[in-house]
Amino acid sequence: MSLPVLKTERLTLRPLTLEDADRVRALVGDYDVSKMLSVVPHPYSREDAVWWINQTAAFDDDGERAFAIDDGSGLIGAVSVGRAGPEPDFGYWLGKPYWGRGLMSEAAHAVLTWHFGESPETTVTSGALNENPASLNVLRKLGFDDPHAILLSIRARGEDLPATKFRLTLDAFQAEEPVLS
Repeated sequence: MSLPVLKTERLTLRPLTLEDADRVRALVGDYDVSKMLSVVPHPYSREDAVWWINQTAAFDDDGERAFAIDDGSGLIGAVSVGRAGPEPDFGYWLGKPYWGRGLMSEAAHAVLTWHFGESPETTVTSGALNENPASLNVLRKLGFDDPHAILLSIRARGEDLPATKFRLTLDAFQAEEPVLS
């Protein structure tokens, strides 16, 4: 099964390709981005980007389902729904030059709409560091609820930091107004 191409008002969400590797490396390699992500090392090499793209390209029903966020200029971030299961993990990142424009809310809404339309799973989970209010706000706008405190291991920092984990049910997602900003 291959991922579809999704369109929003301002964005195209598409499968990642090896042509995205240099942009992934540059954007995730920014410490301000990588320091907020659990599994991303810092420094982040081109080889790291190629490995991640290859493992998402090997998508099957049990794999991570990752979409490149493209604003017409190329990849600017990514949104993924983790391995299939009772409550797959929902993750995302956006390059620093693109922060503060509502792009992540728009991209995330499109991917969640696709996910809930194509999957029997009715709940996803996600989390963000407590020091990242923008990411916490994205999750709340999408309808994520049931917050609980966790420690999140941040590979780029080599430490566990206070975070909040949330759940999103299909019913809660459908009850939310579409998020475009």
